[in-house]
Amino acid sequence: MKSLLKNILLVSWSPLLLVSFSLSAQQKNEEVTIIAPYIPSVGDAAKITFRPEISPGEEEKPSFEYNYLSKKLDSRLELDPIEPLKYSQGGQETLYRNFAKAGLGNYGTPYLDFLAGSLQSEKHLFGVRLKHLSSQGKIRDYPTSAYSNNLISVFGKMFTSTHSLSAKIAYNRDVNHFYGFKPDSLWDIYYDEDDLKQRFQHVQGSLEIGSNYRDEYRLNHRFNAEFHYYSDYYETRESEVSFTAVFNKKLRSTGRDFTHSAGIEVGVEFFNYTDTTRTSNPVYFPLYPVYRLSFGPYRFEAGIRFNLLTGNNAGGEAPGVDVFPVLKAEVVVLENQVKAFAEISGEHTTNSFRDLTGFNPFMISTPELVDTDEQIRVGGGITGNFSGVNFTADAFYSYFNDMPLFVNDTTWGLRNRFDVIYDNMNLLKLSASLGYVKISGLTARLRAAYYLYTPKNEEKAWHLSNFEAGFDAGYTFKEKYTVKVSVLSLGSKYAKTWEEGAVVASKIKGALDLGAGFDYRINRMVLAYVDVNNILNQHYQRWYGYPVQGILVMAGVKISF
Repeated sequence: MKSLLKNILLVSWSPLLLVSFSLSAQQKNEEVTIIAPYIPSVGDAAKITFRPEISPGEEEKPSFEYNYLSKKLDSRLELDPIEPLKYSQGGQETLYRNFAKAGLGNYGTPYLDFLAGSLQSEKHLFGVRLKHLSSQGKIRDYPTSAYSNNLISVFGKMFTSTHSLSAKIAYNRDVNHFYGFKPDSLWDIYYDEDDLKQRFQHVQGSLEIGSNYRDEYRLNHRFNAEFHYYSDYYETRESEVSFTAVFNKKLRSTGRDFTHSAGIEVGVEFFNYTDTTRTSNPVYFPLYPVYRLSFGPYRFEAGIRFNLLTGNNAGGEAPGVDVFPVLKAEVVVLENQVKAFAEISGEHTTNSFRDLTGFNPFMISTPELVDTDEQIRVGGGITGNFSGVNFTADAFYSYFNDMPLFVNDTTWGLRNRFDVIYDNMNLLKLSASLGYVKISGLTARLRAAYYLYTPKNEEKAWHLSNFEAGFDAGYTFKEKYTVKVSVLSLGSKYAKTWEEGAVVASKIKGALDLGAGFDYRINRMVLAYVDVNNILNQHYQRWYGYPVQGILVMAGVKISF
């Protein structure tokens, strides 16, 4: 343990990152490229979304597909990325420390992603990543829609026979513009370029130590500390420091098919939020004791989520305690093939400025920040895998207190920014997915989701679409050529607008977004690619008044060395 702590500074500034993804204007084409200890891959074909986004590589907690504060700007439908296809010439596989991807697209869109990492080791992993994506794109009749996304991150991990220690630090700097209006229609309103600019800066770091005992009956544990500092162009600042401890103990049992364990997760989260109108310093204390058991084909989990708030948050919420029972069940219907599951639970979500602007970067800098309680979530489904074909189908009902919704801010003359309001809401979500990987070199996935929102006070669930469906496929032939296609279909949604002082629900039409790509492996180290996004050249709106850029063609190379 002393040896681990002694090396913490070295680890926190050591280089590793295993995942890279290509991005395109107002859209994103993800891919997974393994550096080491695996073989560099021929690219995959993951779904294009609506706006380039650079992730600092955080490991996110699992969430349900309706995740209303997803980092994706529009689609809440998460399509599983297609696994990378390995390229082998036989014999000893060559491992590479570094990976670089560079490209150039129309709209003046340069892209660069560089990763450097360690080779295979039983004692440590480390790496560094640098990334840049920008566009000088122009949409007819609108002001500049230029943007810039930048990332630098460092990651390290060390292992001993009983524990592992990991650390990371990352910095993001993202710039975009409030281009959601037509200047020719507002000739009497004066503005300059600075009025349209927005810039977000995010500094984050984490340190985690966890046990990896071989004796399954020892007290397993994990301690995590995280720091986030987030700010925008208009002097809004938010900092968060959190500490989490997780303990789990497998209990002795007499039955051969019976196992059970008890665990607890406890933490503390310190927030500091300041904008030009208010300051708040809430502190949260989450607690989750849980008991799990299994026998034969059955698995059960029972626990209670507590969340204590001390001090008022930015939305003026008074101190209090939220309590959510959690019951989960799972049964294996056909061994290694079909499994059914069910759940009754609830959860508290802290709506930070960082989360809200991650979902909608065009919002105002002085929002009211009110936390959301999912008072109940009940549902279940079935999942399985038959000879290369995997599927999932589920249905969930939820009731939310204070779900955030975005509406155009009428206090701005240009009305090109969004305020956030809150409403209690019922949500019924039905979803299904189907994947196919049986044929060598072919991977495909189809997924669809339907959402039925019933707000209590608002006329509509503003800017939330009622339907999403996606399809992704990739095929590699002759070990050198890969063809990729992707389709995303979005249902309609509504924006809250005003005419002569009365609220009008303005319908935003659905969209069909098509993408395609082609990779050619020149040799083991070099791969050339061409990606085409928004093939139909549609300027559909992800937010009211904000059309996306048109067709984007990106070409470049990927190099492993």
